[in-house]
Amino acid sequence: MYLLPGFVALPTQSLYKIKDGKTYIEVMRELVRSGCTSFVDVLRPEPWMSRPQVEYQQTRHFNSPLDYAWHVAIEPAQLQPRTVAQYSELGFSSFHVTVRSPEEISTINWETLLPLHTSKQAILHLHIQNDASVKKEQRDLIRQLWLDATRYWKVRTVIADPSAAFEPKQSDPFLHIFRLNAETTDRAVRYIYQRFYDSCQVASPLQEVRIDYRRRWCSPEMLLCLLVRLASTNVAKAIGLYPQKGSLTPGADADIVFLKKENWLTKYDLSTILNFSEMHLPASVMSNGKWMYRNAQFSSSIGMGRRIFDTKPNAYVI
Repeated sequence: MYLLPGFVALPTQSLYKIKDGKTYIEVMRELVRSGCTSFVDVLRPEPWMSRPQVEYQQTRHFNSPLDYAWHVAIEPAQLQPRTVAQYSELGFSSFHVTVRSPEEISTINWETLLPLHTSKQAILHLHIQNDASVKKEQRDLIRQLWLDATRYWKVRTVIADPSAAFEPKQSDPFLHIFRLNAETTDRAVRYIYQRFYDSCQVASPLQEVRIDYRRRWCSPEMLLCLLVRLASTNVAKAIGLYPQKGSLTPGADADIVFLKKENWLTKYDLSTILNFSEMHLPASVMSNGKWMYRNAQFSSSIGMGRRIFDTKPNAYVI
């Protein structure tokens, strides 16, 4: 078998909003079947919520079989020292900021935010509103203004817009990390392969990876290594879970995916693009040294997952 570190899931929908218990467990098991051993959920608090109500929203994951980390979504107008400090006290170190217009970036007071950002070791995730109301020119301007501001104030950020991911002159290898979408993951894997020993600040959850392998450009084993780097190691570094997650090293969590060698690119039609969200590859999955999935059977692991507090999103270059 191949032994791989567990993958880190980045769901696009907030899992804590799933109220039905059976549906929640099935979603979790689907992640396990794809090889994920931990995930990140984004809390979206309403303005009227008090601190106890914000904490109550997090109780859904008390039934999680997987380890998880929390991020919090805020508006640009809320990106202020007081707000960041309040959420930092609750254990949040990553903030998802949804920007709808270039003018919103100019409202952020980076100078007052910087000392708190440095002391709390926080990281910002830029999400540009993805609908018809934001034109391409506006998206490009928002991304460029954000890159310029974070580079000047030395604020580490994850950008969910891969347009500048492959332009080294446009970004800083430590400050800027690009979360890729399905359309750019194939280019990213080839990009890492060509610059295997260089810094490649790109990451993508396994469910988003699409690879065109119709013409073999590397060995199957190398492709597996690239997949692990992109969807496990790089994601873990980007969200501050490395080396606890995303690695098979002494001291790391025993999150291990067991993959039979005869199941890796031997029983699939390689005339099509590899879509990993549709491939249940692992034979077995272990989390924290305990079996979660073995021989196509799930163990009783409800509530085994732990919330991870000590994330360090500023510790590693990707």
